Amino acid sequence: MYKHTFDNTILRSYDIRGVYEYTLSNKDAFMLGYFFGVTVKKKSPGKINPLIVIGMDGRLSSPALEENLNSGLVKSGCNVYRIGLGPTPMLYFSSHYYNADGAIQVTGSHNPKNYNGFKIVLNQNSFFGEDIIKLGEFAKQGHSSNYNGFSKNVVVCDKYIEKIIEPLRNVGEKLSDKTIVWDCGNGASGPSVEMITRKISGNHVVLYSKVDGNFPNHHPDPTDISTLKIMSNKMKEVNADIGIGFDGDGDRIGVIDKQGRPVAGDLLTSFLACSIEAENKSDHTVILDIKSSSVAYDKIISLGLNVEIGKTGHSNIKKRIKEINSPLAGEMSGHIFFADKYYGFDDALYASVRLLSLLAKNINLEKFVSSLPKTFVSPEIKLHCSDKKKFIIIDNISKKALEDYNSENITTIDGVRAKNNFGWWLIRASNTEEKLIIRFEGKTLAGKQELFLEVQKRLKSEGLTLELN
Repeated sequence: MYKHTFDNTILRSYDIRGVYEYTLSNKDAFMLGYFFGVTVKKKSPGKINPLIVIGMDGRLSSPALEENLNSGLVKSGCNVYRIGLGPTPMLYFSSHYYNADGAIQVTGSHNPKNYNGFKIVLNQNSFFGEDIIKLGEFAKQGHSSNYNGFSKNVVVCDKYIEKIIEPLRNVGEKLSDKTIVWDCGNGASGPSVEMITRKISGNHVVLYSKVDGNFPNHHPDPTDISTLKIMSNKMKEVNADIGIGFDGDGDRIGVIDKQGRPVAGDLLTSFLACSIEAENKSDHTVILDIKSSSVAYDKIISLGLNVEIGKTGHSNIKKRIKEINSPLAGEMSGHIFFADKYYGFDDALYASVRLLSLLAKNINLEKFVSSLPKTFVSPEIKLHCSDKKKFIIIDNISKKALEDYNSENITTIDGVRAKNNFGWWLIRASNTEEKLIIRFEGKTLAGKQELFLEVQKRLKSEGLTLELN
């Protein structure tokens, strides 16, 4: 009988993730493969050998984890297509391309190099939340059957890149006068970016495209200060029009405009909304996550589209895109999802191509950013709070806020977000850390201070202290 207990710290809301050889082992990878495979077989009773696609990022531990994951899937009776090293979006693409029953990417995302984990897909939908909890419970109970599957290596990168560059098919040399700096951060997106830049016009300066799990140049996080500084310096050196950076597995994008201004994911989404072509835009709704700026919200509305504020988390957003048939969604963190001419998953490489397609039409990012109204927004503040307390505290704050505000000015879909004359504030529980996430945006500098004082007061009533450095 196969039976296994995963370290409970690695079973996260959106994926499975831990520190390699501490909370996450090769045995975990094998058991995940086995029990996920059996789960897929149970959900597909008419299929003797369901098809699972697996891939991996460039972390040093990824090959060993991928090998054990593959072995577990084969033991569960699945047929496995191994696409090898590549960005997570290539794994998602492969799942659609092969019409797979499931897919798993070995990746530590943007975490430090000693981390690794797995992002999971079942029947083209995210496998997350309760799915992951149930898988852990199933493994703890055990399963005795042995099956015979098989695995083989497949090459899908060329097909993925051809799909990625479709939005630039008819622009010809319209990017030839543009200089673009790309920062791959030695992550899994590097080889794909090299392929893309060889196929499209423009003057391309590609940084750190060699995959290296030690990340020798900087941490692969496109919102990290060191990443942005390196990219900004190179842009000045080559007089670039735009800078585009990626996280370790290529599903998050970071952008800098010609003036050296970082463009947050929510504002980038509002710019990318300019690429949505629809006869009746009012029939279409763009999704922003709960942390997003009111500026992004208002800008998308001005384009004739509707906007919905949704839960943070790539799995939550992918689910909601399908529910309301949304053409576009974006998170402040840089996850961008296109579903108008693409598949609806977060793909930073595809988002970068859609961005370049706007530049090719002389729709200028620099002018767009300069045109946005000035507000005074806090950074994303993280306040330590134990997993045992954080959701209780959010519930208490929500109840009190609902007593103090009119219902139309309160959103409680993911924590509590309140709008008043000064701007808006948000307090939510992180789904991945023992922290509360706080953000506020004032219409004026004085308004920002008033919002801070209100948030501080509401947290103090729950025994928590918030200070701004």
